[in-house]
Amino acid sequence: MMEENNKRLFTCFGEEEYAEQMKATVEPLLAQIRESGTISVKGGELYYELYPKEGADTVVISHGFSESAEKFAEFIYYLYQAGYQVAIWEHRGHGRSLREGKHADIIYVEDFQNYVEDMHLLMEERFKAFAGEGKLYLFAHSMGGCVGTLYLETYPGDFRKAVLNAPMLAIEMGSCPLFLAQVICKAAKLFGRKKERLFTHGEFDPQEPFSVSCTDSEARHFYYLEKRRAIPAFQTSSASYNWADNAIRAGKRAVKKENASRIQIPVLLIQAGRDNQVKPKAQQKFADTIAQNCRLVPFPDAKHECYRSTAPLLEKYMDILLDFYAK
Repeated sequence: MMEENNKRLFTCFGEEEYAEQMKATVEPLLAQIRESGTISVKGGELYYELYPKEGADTVVISHGFSESAEKFAEFIYYLYQAGYQVAIWEHRGHGRSLREGKHADIIYVEDFQNYVEDMHLLMEERFKAFAGEGKLYLFAHSMGGCVGTLYLETYPGDFRKAVLNAPMLAIEMGSCPLFLAQVICKAAKLFGRKKERLFTHGEFDPQEPFSVSCTDSEARHFYYLEKRRAIPAFQTSSASYNWADNAIRAGKRAVKKENASRIQIPVLLIQAGRDNQVKPKAQQKFADTIAQNCRLVPFPDAKHECYRSTAPLLEKYMDILLDFYAK
């Protein structure tokens, strides 16, 4: 969806005009074209959004931990401007989708395979029909990158290409080694605390400082924080012990050679150099396993949410991403 001279069809918003551009340009356009709905799954419903564009190929977005469709508004707008239509849903435990835990802000899932089967249901019942005769591409970020990887390994024929943005193939637990974190999670589950807040996480902070954010863009951080303050459904902030235990096991499963080798489509894996949420070593192992199909592109200056970087970095990022889809 790039011009022959490979130039972008849009410019990314700078810091000073960001909030104004989002409110004056992006929000009205997306509201005008958005088609939203829900689909029933065991225990409740999943919320999804479609952004149609006649004759266009489709990008399906799998969002990250504690995120929502709303957080991807700018990214969806750029994809739309580049000539793509977009489908996105909110994983169970997130946004406007069903909650299975005791507390609305604590993310609980019984098994990560539930995320994969949710995605498969949406693909079969909504997204494939939405795509029509066009190509289907995947964009999967962080936790959604783990879910997307497992999906590609389980249902290898659905997508033509996939972008894994800072995929959570091994979560970062700070000073706590993963094996010890898993022991703690399993112990908590044995004592009936599997739905309780993970020991390293806290409640939603309406005054969350920019310094702890996963973006290098102050304007983007505070724009979405304002949305979260206003809408309780966007205030998920913590993992449960069961979620963390499952996340560790799911990452290990995703990078196993016998699983990763099932992926036969081109994969662009974007690695953030300043990432403090996921471990790069697992990403490298995965990329090496499917080396013939994977291109790993490091962004040394990017934080975890590369898709929400400041304009200069984001434009380089979008150029690489759109070029990958287009070719």
